[in-house]
Amino acid sequence: MPHRDVKRAPSALGISWKARIHPCAPGTQTIRVVLRLAGPAALEQLLNIVVDWTDAYLAGHLGTVALAAVGLSGQVIYLVAAFFGALGVGATALVARAIGARDPEQAGRITVQALLSAGLLGIGGALFALLSGPALFRGLGAEPAVEHAAATYLGWVAPSFPAMAVLFVGNAALRGAGDTLTPMRTWAVVVFTNALLAWALVGPWSPWHVGVAGLGMAAACARALGAGLVLIRLWQGTSVLRLPHRWPGLEWGLVRRILNVGLPTGLEQLLLQLALLQLTGVITGLGTAAYAAHQVGLRVMSLSFLPGWGFAVAASTLTGQALGARRPEEGKRAVLVALLLALGLMGSLGLTLALAGPLLVAWFTEDPAVIAQGTAALRITALIQPVMAVSFVFSGALRGAGDTRYTLLVTAASIWMVRLPVAVLLAHGLGWGLPGAWLGMFADFAVRALLFGYRFRSGAWQRIRV
Repeated sequence: MPHRDVKRAPSALGISWKARIHPCAPGTQTIRVVLRLAGPAALEQLLNIVVDWTDAYLAGHLGTVALAAVGLSGQVIYLVAAFFGALGVGATALVARAIGARDPEQAGRITVQALLSAGLLGIGGALFALLSGPALFRGLGAEPAVEHAAATYLGWVAPSFPAMAVLFVGNAALRGAGDTLTPMRTWAVVVFTNALLAWALVGPWSPWHVGVAGLGMAAACARALGAGLVLIRLWQGTSVLRLPHRWPGLEWGLVRRILNVGLPTGLEQLLLQLALLQLTGVITGLGTAAYAAHQVGLRVMSLSFLPGWGFAVAASTLTGQALGARRPEEGKRAVLVALLLALGLMGSLGLTLALAGPLLVAWFTEDPAVIAQGTAALRITALIQPVMAVSFVFSGALRGAGDTRYTLLVTAASIWMVRLPVAVLLAHGLGWGLPGAWLGMFADFAVRALLFGYRFRSGAWQRIRV
């Protein structure tokens, strides 16, 4: 619980809670607040996507093996990053509550403990990736050439995991404080650095042509720079969040609180990534062209995720701050506004991407088989968007409230009991190939949308203690 005798801090958005989301305030006021948080968060995710697109574009022009290798090694990276995200969720929820309770000192202490934990976790993640990556690639049935290229890429990226963890968690703490602009600016630097280095090392005019190793070098250097920028920003401080200017030790009480919220999310993401690894095995069984098309399709489809991600961040931040201020109805109203906006934007983007699929897939590769299969999968995009919007926003709100055990149960059950069986049945059993696997994704998000929506409507999230 926050301290009672604390210095009052100004709002993270420069306006009072009453002005932010008061039940009697004009609807446009709530919309402005949600958009002010969601806009930079969506742009940050767009910049993150640009990093993936840059690597995929350059890898695709190195050949189908390189494209598949970068995607396959990405599965291991996402598996490790799931734990970084778990600490981030815990930091966001606790920092948001501290800011809502007008306790900036506590918010700073929570942030520094999350960062220390992230650094230690990053070291462990790097060791895991370096030691286990090649065995995972073999277990997923990768062809020898793909396995070797994926191990090369991962060998360069894994040492940057501690910096990646600090980058993720530092940005998450800033979002909890209501600052989504700094993370967006940081990712802009990461994107520019990654693109510049990647093109210099493996671009058409590069004198080195070091292959997928160059892509790994560029990604590692860019994320290390991003981590440094986040630490500098937190040290300098914002209007409501600043790191304590003293050498910190681990405060196990705060670490336990962060982990109490974050660990269920970490387990959720672990089970999710393990299921996606199994799904990778399902898709690689369709051939290298199908897997390359799947990776390209995911990168194209990720554009339509942007509003959902942004509004999920807004829902998470405002729910946590509303509970910290003991005004849950204000958070509920903001979440519903975020949902309506997400539905409109994601639906429009999904339809656009489905129609423009062939052109977008062709930008990544010239292989006709990859283009044909990627285009077929993207036609399902418009179907997925509405249920994904509901799932993103409501799960974001629940995580911001600290209701992470429920999101763990729903996500794990849905992906293992719905997405995987449906994907196997349709892709292999009925012979629908890659589009069948993507219909499994639709079924998964439809179930999650129903269950997250039910939980939010029940109001149980308002009684969660963190």
